[in-house]
Amino acid sequence: MDYSLVKQLVELAEEFHRDASPTADPAAELAEFSRWLQARTGAASSPRRQTVEREPSHPMETAASVIGKFVTFMYRYLRTYSRLALLNTPLITYDDFSYLAAVYGRGPLSKSELITRNIHEKPTGSEIIRRLLAAGLVQEAPHATDRRRKLLSLTDQGKRVLFEAFANMSQVAAMAAGNLTAAEQEQLAYLLTKLDAFHFPVFAAARPATLEEMRRKYFPHVPTDWRPTGY
Repeated sequence: MDYSLVKQLVELAEEFHRDASPTADPAAELAEFSRWLQARTGAASSPRRQTVEREPSHPMETAASVIGKFVTFMYRYLRTYSRLALLNTPLITYDDFSYLAAVYGRGPLSKSELITRNIHEKPTGSEIIRRLLAAGLVQEAPHATDRRRKLLSLTDQGKRVLFEAFANMSQVAAMAAGNLTAAEQEQLAYLLTKLDAFHFPVFAAARPATLEEMRRKYFPHVPTDWRPTGY
C-alpha cells in the first residue's frame, strides 16, 4: 500500500502545529487545520492575479507589494462605505464604531488597551476616545487597583448607538467581501488573521528607532539588497 499521501498529511500537520496557536478543542483544531490546509495547498493552484486586476500591474510589483497596496485600498473602501452606514448617528468614522465595539466586546478597557487593540498610535487613539467621551458614548471609571488608570465602558446611549449601527455595519462587512466566494472568504480571513497574529506583537512592543533595527529584530528574512529594475 502506498502511504505517500499519509506521509504528506503528517508533514503538513507538523507544519501546521509550528505555525498555529495551540487549542484544546479537537473540533476547532480540525476546522482550523482545514482552513490552513486550503490556504497552504491552494497557493500553488491559485489563478494568476493578472486575470482579475482592474489595470495592468507594474513589472516591478511583487506579491508582497501588491498585498500592502490592496490591504490599504481595502481600508479606504471600507472607510467610504462606513461613512454612509454611519450617517445620522453620532459616529463619524469607522474607527469610532470599532472603538465602541471593542469596549462592548472586551471592556472595560483602559485607554492604552483600547488604542493598542485598534492598532493606533497614541495621539490618534486619544482623539477618538475624546470624541466618544464628549458625545457621551463612553464613560470613565477608576481602576480597582491602579489609581493612575481609568477604565472605559459604554454608556446606555453608547450601547444604543452601537446596536443601531450594527445592522448597517454588518452590511458594510458583506460589501467588503465583494465577489469572493464563501471558500475564498474563509481563505482570506485565515491569511489576514495569520498576518495580524504575526504583526501585532511587533506593533505592541517598544518601537525600534530605525527601520533597519526593526528589520533585524523582527524581520530577519527580509532582504536588504533590493533594487528597482534598471537601477
